[in-house]
Amino acid sequence: MHGRVGRMVEIDDLLQVGYIGLVDASRRYVPRPGVNFAAYAKIRIRGAIVDHLRSNASLCRATLSMQQKMREASNRLEQELSRSPTAPELAEVLGMTTAEVQDWQAQFASSQTRSLDEVYSDHSILFQDQSASAEDKIQQDELKGLLRLALGDLPEREALVLQLYYVEELNIYEIADILGVTTGRVSQIKKAAVERLRDGISRRQGDDI
Repeated sequence: MHGRVGRMVEIDDLLQVGYIGLVDASRRYVPRPGVNFAAYAKIRIRGAIVDHLRSNASLCRATLSMQQKMREASNRLEQELSRSPTAPELAEVLGMTTAEVQDWQAQFASSQTRSLDEVYSDHSILFQDQSASAEDKIQQDELKGLLRLALGDLPEREALVLQLYYVEELNIYEIADILGVTTGRVSQIKKAAVERLRDGISRRQGDDI
């Protein structure tokens, strides 16, 4: 991954992100027959690194260059001072004003997160009333109960595919890699599981009538 992006990102940053992905994989992984942890961890680590690179994709080359210079200066000062340097101290080393250093630091911080204006509009569901009526809540609770029972009837392999697809949010290629099967086979298992769930829920609803 670092070979692809070159100087656009520090190798140490990718390693740290990869470690986080590994820890996340260890927490999410549930030992099951046919599920290889190494393959599962590889997907989580790669995904963490890709997400990190995407979050930095909006930075222009000038900003990336300045970010690298400031990081190098900060690291040198930390070693000399045995503490994090202040903006005036960084400014002196970089030959900039304190205001310029602070402005750059603000730009680095803003590039890591998208503003609410980007994510939500005035018509966003964030501002909509999402509270369910009492009747809707009862129906949802009943459906969840039926779904839970139907899930318990699924063969282990079908339940695993649904878990990886809908809960872990892996795609069929990643699931195929974990299970050691073709993507076509994953699609078949997923389709069979969904149909079995529908039949199970419909049957139970009919029994309740």
